[in-house]
Amino acid sequence: MRPARAIPTAPTMTLAEWAAADVEGELVDGILVEEEMPSKLHERVVAWLIITLGQWAIPRGAAVYGSEHKLGVAPRRGRKPDVTVWIANEPYDPDAVMDTTPPDVVIEVVTPTPRDAKRDRIEKPVEYARF
Repeated sequence: MRPARAIPTAPTMTLAEWAAADVEGELVDGILVEEEMPSKLHERVVAWLIITLGQWAIPRGAAVYGSEHKLGVAPRRGRKPDVTVWIANEPYDPDAVMDTTPPDVVIEVVTPTPRDAKRDRIEKPVEYARF
């Protein structure tokens, strides 16, 4: 199993720099790392979750976001979960480019490739729980 690879030309970044940058990847210990390449099935599951959760959330004033929404989960770590949900009346800024307030629900659609298994099944759940 290979760990997520750092993007070769990526310098270290602060969480604020990562949040403001228009870049692909997540921030791990200040280093920009490449994201998995989602399959068609992965994207279909994410779309279904967003539609289904959105039908529940919108009438209740809750917010549902997709996989490009950034979370600052720790001082030097930024993740982009597949789906996030904030329940109504939670303190978050809907216009922020990155949230540092934990959402009520974080969903990762697990990528079955060995390369991504550690990140999706071990690293991210621990980070989200700490967040």
